[in-house]
Parts: sequence; C-alpha cells; structure tokens
Amino acid sequence: MQYLLIVQMLIMVLGPLVRMVLKMLGFGFVSYVGFNLIIDAAKDELISRMGEVGPVIMPILGLAKFDVIVNIYFAAIATRFVLAGIDKAADRKRNQVWHKPGGTSIEA
Repeated sequence: MQYLLIVQMLIMVLGPLVRMVLKMLGFGFVSYVGFNLIIDAAKDELISRMGEVGPVIMPILGLAKFDVIVNIYFAAIATRFVLAGIDKAADRKRNQVWHKPGGTSIEA
C-alpha cells in the first residue's frame, strides 16, 4: 500500500515537470526550424540573384569568393541570435555584482 502512495506522489510531482520540459523543447525546436527556414530562404535568394549578374562581374565574384562571404555572413547572423538567446537565459540567473558603498561591500 505504501508503494502505491509513493508512485502516486511521483506521478503528481514528475508529471508537471515532464510537461514543462516537453513544452520548452517543443518551443525551441519550432524556433530553431523556423529560423533555419528563414536563413536558408534568404541564402538561396541571394545565391540565385548572384547568377543574374552580368558575365563580366561573375568571374570577379568568383575570385572574391562571394559564396564563402555569404555563408560566413549568415553563420554570423545565426551565431548572434544563438548568443542573444543564451544571454537572455543567463540573465534570469545572474546575480548582482555591484553593491552600494557602506553596505556589506569592502571599501578601499
């Protein structure tokens, strides 16, 4: 009989926790997939427009490694968004570093 109560307690405690974790993973997955679709669409559009330039400019873009530049640019955008998301998540847990003088801080 005691085991039944322990199992019921675990279900009551772990149920909402599992639901919350699955919601967070679902939101993160949808955000990641949506962001990748937008970045890929923009990259494909830019690369397709690159093919429309004149025959004189095409070799110059090839020598300048324009396709590599486009990939680096979009990778930088993706990295910036990821770091911004990490910073927002870390701000909730960040402790205050500065304390006003006269309190518990050490004065010089």
